[in-house]
Amino acid sequence: MKDLTEYVPLQLSFDGAGREVEVIDTTQLDADTFKIEETPVFTEKVVYGDVIRVKWLQDVAIYLETVKRSKYKRYNWLLSKEVIHSLELKMLKNKISEWKGKSEQVFGGIFIVNMPVNSSIDIQREVQQVIQSASK
Repeated sequence: MKDLTEYVPLQLSFDGAGREVEVIDTTQLDADTFKIEETPVFTEKVVYGDVIRVKWLQDVAIYLETVKRSKYKRYNWLLSKEVIHSLELKMLKNKISEWKGKSEQVFGGIFIVNMPVNSSIDIQREVQQVIQSASK
């Protein structure tokens, strides 16, 4: 895993005019090409691991295209406070890392998992088991 100081926070816009912006951690590959290093919350046009090309409108990057698709598939859940703070979810997050996936928690209760597309792990089943165990 990279040190967070190596990431470039990119002000990324998908509306073509730079009015709606989401700041996303990226790795800059060249002047207008970036690898997405976290899951965008407000769009599904790009996902963690995508390599994208942008054009610049002052200090805002306007999304043009995805140059290379991610090797990850994205899953999302809105979880209760009990589940978010459970030991079961903490253990699952560790397993996700072992399975070469990446998990993120945003806005308190949104749990995002990016799993390799070729993974044999049924992450939806795994999360449902955590929900059931933590809700007892």
